[in-house]
Amino acid sequence: MSYHKKTTNNELVWGIHPVLELLRINPAQIKSIEVVSGKEGDKVQAIIDLARQHNIRIEKIPANKLPQSLGSVSHQGVLARIAPYPTIKIEQLLKKIKSAATPPILIALDLIQDPHNLGAIIRSASAAGAAGIIMTKDRAAPLNATAAKSSAGAIAHLDICMVTNLNQALKLLKDEGFWIYGAAGEAEQSLYDTDFSGPICLIIGGEKKGLRPLVREQCDFLLSIPMAGSLDSLNASVAAGVILFEAVRQRKSKS
Repeated sequence: MSYHKKTTNNELVWGIHPVLELLRINPAQIKSIEVVSGKEGDKVQAIIDLARQHNIRIEKIPANKLPQSLGSVSHQGVLARIAPYPTIKIEQLLKKIKSAATPPILIALDLIQDPHNLGAIIRSASAAGAAGIIMTKDRAAPLNATAAKSSAGAIAHLDICMVTNLNQALKLLKDEGFWIYGAAGEAEQSLYDTDFSGPICLIIGGEKKGLRPLVREQCDFLLSIPMAGSLDSLNASVAAGVILFEAVRQRKSKS
């Protein structure tokens, strides 16, 4: 039985909504699905029905046979064993969005290392209609089940581009007419005084040190989020959401 196989969380997606969303968007990525015996409900049945439609193997297992790597996470009695998340090259991403009806929004992540933050940013980016996420191959949060769970299934909707050198990727975006905006808490320019029209790429820096110096040099603008009280910064995923939806608000008001 598959639950005897040693596995890592990079090979799993858990939780009813993430598994159901992956089944709807990209069933080919799923190798098998395991449901804890006795787990019932409309959404669990929807998972079972969709899996059968796509000829994906389903196993009913006792709760004590779930992979030990899950630990105490909220798996809701459902998990999927998956192939690695698909990513695309920067050239492919640019080709896909070249004929977009509206100026595209991209998000670049400069060494975001917490998969919960990664998933939350992916969720906000998808909700804001962003065209894709650009992230580094090294020293960055993995595209694993924790990220998938935090994205609430949005990871299946968004193109994700992995690059070796973020600076080179940003230069390529500039050549294609993108404006580069870097989120920096100490920046004098407020996001509310920033024009987000045109193709834009928003860079969110790592949790500890923010944007690296060479990445800052690629930015056309550095912007901050005005805050009241004693706090001087926001969590990376929260900051990304605030800036993204200000860009969305501006674009909707102008249209």
